[in-house]
Amino acid sequence: MRHKILPILLACMILYCLAFPQRMAESVAGGLLLWYRSILPTLLPFCIFSSVIVRSGIYDRFFERLYPVFRVLYPVRSPLIYPLVAGFLFGFPLGSKICADLYHAGKISSDEAEAVSCISNQFGPAFLCNYLYRNLFQNELPAFAVLAACYLPPLLLGRIRLHRLYRRSGSTGLHHLYHEHSNSSAGLHRLYHGHNSINNRDNFPTGETKKPTPESPLNIKILDAGISDSFTTMIMLAGYIILSALLADIILQIPLNNPLIKSLCIGIMEITNGLSRIRMLTAKTAIKSMLAIGIVNLGGISGLCQTWSVMKGTGFHIHRYLVFRMLCSLIGMLLIRCALKLC
Repeated sequence: MRHKILPILLACMILYCLAFPQRMAESVAGGLLLWYRSILPTLLPFCIFSSVIVRSGIYDRFFERLYPVFRVLYPVRSPLIYPLVAGFLFGFPLGSKICADLYHAGKISSDEAEAVSCISNQFGPAFLCNYLYRNLFQNELPAFAVLAACYLPPLLLGRIRLHRLYRRSGSTGLHHLYHEHSNSSAGLHRLYHGHNSINNRDNFPTGETKKPTPESPLNIKILDAGISDSFTTMIMLAGYIILSALLADIILQIPLNNPLIKSLCIGIMEITNGLSRIRMLTAKTAIKSMLAIGIVNLGGISGLCQTWSVMKGTGFHIHRYLVFRMLCSLIGMLLIRCALKLC
């Protein structure tokens, strides 16, 4: 059945574009405008910086030294500190992109890339505060409650998933992987350069791994590769945003008299348009709030496709990611409901 959905959906989109060329042009223009004004200027610089950081490895030793402090907060190995933090700060889908780059550089396993991608693939605080909070929650809740409803579910579920991941690897989990080496004279540096480096499957968390790329001096080739790769990613994002805008416009043309269901469908398709529709609803504040947090934590079909694309070649399982996001959506809705009752 699932193999028939995409051809049917594609046929509907082609027929719609042929039947309504003016609306098609307006939808595409709207999607491109969203990409040009919001996505490109906010994500492209960080995408370039991140690509250069991963390719050159200039901060690898810094994250190794940061690990003893960071592990108290969250149980990830040192190469995963950067994607975890950057994913929350810089915005979706940069967390997944960095995880994919780290995997291709041989610094993390496929299971680690998938797990941390689920956790870090979030919308940045700038989007949540400037768009979500100001439009829907400013007079209802404090900003930290909205951020908590969006960020706590992936952090809590991700901690459970990472615990299971490293526990499944047996004695080669976090404690063994780091404390054994920290007691040696070589220290953490041997994780990358010694006989127990990360390409040793006996001392590496479960999942497919690649031979690690050695640290390289920052040069023009790395900069060129980082810029080229980042623009390729941005163009891919533009394509998915355009397709999502078209599908959202098709949904708007469906003769459905229930604006709540229509807004929900658009939000599941693409978040920005969905939030705009939810804001205009005449429903109760609690319903609008839960819907908004639900679709933001879910990420939308557009976000799902973008993540799938940037994670290609890593052994990424899209169904696991989808289940994770659905659980985050449900927990976030419960949290925002509780916050509304308390406030």
